[in-house]
Amino acid sequence: MKKFIALLLCVLMMVSIVLLSGCGEKKSSTPSDDTKSNENTNEGNIGKEQTGNSTSNQNVEIRAAWWGDTKRHELYNQIIDRFEAANPGIKVVREPVSWVDYWDKLTVQSASGEAPDFMGMHPQFASDYVGRGVIEPLDKYVKDGVIDLSNFSEAAINSGKVNGTIYMVSMGLTAASMFVNATFLKDLGIQVPNFDWTWDDFKSLGLEVRKALDAKGQKDRWFAGDGSGAYQFFRYWARQRGGDLYTAEGDLGYDEEDLVTWFKMWNELRESGVVPDAATTTEYAKATLEDSLFAKKKIAATSVPANQYKLYCNAVPDSEIIIVRHPAMKDGQIGEYIEGAHFAISAKTTPEKKVAAAKLLNFWVNSESSMEIYKLDQGVPANTKMAEFIIPLLDDKDKVIVEYVNKVSKIARPTTFPPAGASEIDALFQTIAESVRFNQKTPEAAAAELVAEAKKILASKKQ
Repeated sequence: MKKFIALLLCVLMMVSIVLLSGCGEKKSSTPSDDTKSNENTNEGNIGKEQTGNSTSNQNVEIRAAWWGDTKRHELYNQIIDRFEAANPGIKVVREPVSWVDYWDKLTVQSASGEAPDFMGMHPQFASDYVGRGVIEPLDKYVKDGVIDLSNFSEAAINSGKVNGTIYMVSMGLTAASMFVNATFLKDLGIQVPNFDWTWDDFKSLGLEVRKALDAKGQKDRWFAGDGSGAYQFFRYWARQRGGDLYTAEGDLGYDEEDLVTWFKMWNELRESGVVPDAATTTEYAKATLEDSLFAKKKIAATSVPANQYKLYCNAVPDSEIIIVRHPAMKDGQIGEYIEGAHFAISAKTTPEKKVAAAKLLNFWVNSESSMEIYKLDQGVPANTKMAEFIIPLLDDKDKVIVEYVNKVSKIARPTTFPPAGASEIDALFQTIAESVRFNQKTPEAAAAELVAEAKKILASKKQ
C-alpha cells in the first residue's frame, strides 16, 4: 500500500509539473486566507451560509448536466443525492446525455440562454463559451469560500483559467489512451500490442486481425474504430509531427500536409478492412457505450481517456482490457499531454442558482461523501487531500488507471489552451472527415478546405 500511495502522489506531482510548464500565465499568489479558512473537505460545511453568497433559508432548484454512459449516470446521481441530503434547500434536476449529444445540446441551450446551472466543460471548448458569456467567473466564489481550492495545486487551478480568470474547476487529471480487448485478439491467436507501439504496428496488427476475421467469415468485425473524425485523436498526430492543434498565439498549429497524411492513412485502413466502412462508423457515431462497437465486440481497440477504463471493462465483463499509448511515429516524437474535463456554472442564471451550483461544484470535488463514489471517474482528483483519501478505496482496475497516468506523466509535453473558435473548428473537422470517409472529398481537397475555413474562424474571433 505504501508503494501505491507513493505512486499516486508521484502522479499528482508530475501532473503539476507538466501543467505548469504549459501555462503561459504569471504565477498566481497563494490562496487567500479567506479561502484557507474555509476548507470544505467534507459535506458538513457545504450547506452553511457563506459570506456574500448565501442561499440560506431559500429553496432553490438548479439544473445539472454531464456526459457519459448509464454507469456514470448512476454514479453521478448518487453523488447528487448525497449533496441534496446535505443541502435540503437545494433540488437538482439532472440532465445526463452522451458525449456527442451533450455538446450538440449545450450549443442550442447556450444560444437561447438556457444553459444548465451546473455543467461539465472541456478546455477544448471553454474559450468559446467564455467569449459568449455562457460560463461564470469563479474567482469571487473562491474568495468567499463557497468553492475551496486551497488543496489544489497552482497547476490544477491554472488548468481552469481563461485569460487569467478561473472559469472551471478540474474534475480530475487524466491522459488519452487506447483500450484494447486482449481477449478479442487472443481468441484470434494474435498477440496484444506493446505499451509503446507505432502507427506501422497499428496497421500490421490490424491486417493480421482482418485476415483472421475473414478466415472465420466475420466480415462485420474489425481491429479498431475509425478515428479519422476525432479532432483530439488528430491532435496526437499533429503533435507527433512537431505541431499541435493551436499555437500559443491562437493560430492553427498544423498545416495541410498534416491533414493530407492523416486522411490518407485512415482511407487506407478503411479500404483494407482494418477499421469499419463509412456507413458503419456513421451508424454507431452517437451510440452509448453499452451499444458501441467496442461493447458489442465488433472492434478490439478504441481511443478513450484512461479514466474511463472501468466503464469499458464493465461494458465487456468477460474480456480482458489493457491500456496502451496512442500509436507513435517511428522517430519517437511525443504526442502525449496531461488533460482532463472540468466543472463550470452558468453565467445566465439567477444569483441564488449560481451560488447553489457553486456549492454543488465544491461538494463534488472537495467532500469525502462525493469521493467515496466518484474516485477516479474523471481521473486523479485535483484536490490532493481527496487524492490521498481515495487510495484505500481503489480496486485493481483503479490502480491500472493510476499506473497508466503515471507512465504518461513521465513523458508528456506541454500543450496550448484552445482559443475562441475551437468548438467550431472541432465540428468542421468532423464534417470534413466524414466527407472524406464517404469519398465525397479527396484528402487534398478536404485538407485545403479545412485549413482555409479554420483560419477564417480563428481570425474572426480575434477581431
